[in-house]
Amino acid sequence: MNKPVGYFTSVMPGDGSYLDELQQQYGSTFEQLGKVEKLLLLHSVVQNLLSAEINVQGGSAAVEALSTVSPIVQGIHKRVQIGEHLGLAEALINQLKYQR
Repeated sequence: MNKPVGYFTSVMPGDGSYLDELQQQYGSTFEQLGKVEKLLLLHSVVQNLLSAEINVQGGSAAVEALSTVSPIVQGIHKRVQIGEHLGLAEALINQLKYQR
């Protein structure tokens, strides 16, 4: 069972926020959006988070991180079945959410 966006964010029904507007237009679980649309939204949100983190840590930290992550990304692409990717994304999101 899907949980509404408000379960994961501070949005409240009728609060006038953009997330509330999105819930009114696409449903509280964005059920009116397809899989590709949700993946594109996730991609955009992750890009925003990455940009914000790079602004905090600086470009040199990003270059160093990229050198660490590049072989991991290639390995995931070649060796992890596509059916495992959403679970991996969920694991990473959960780790990031609670990482200090």
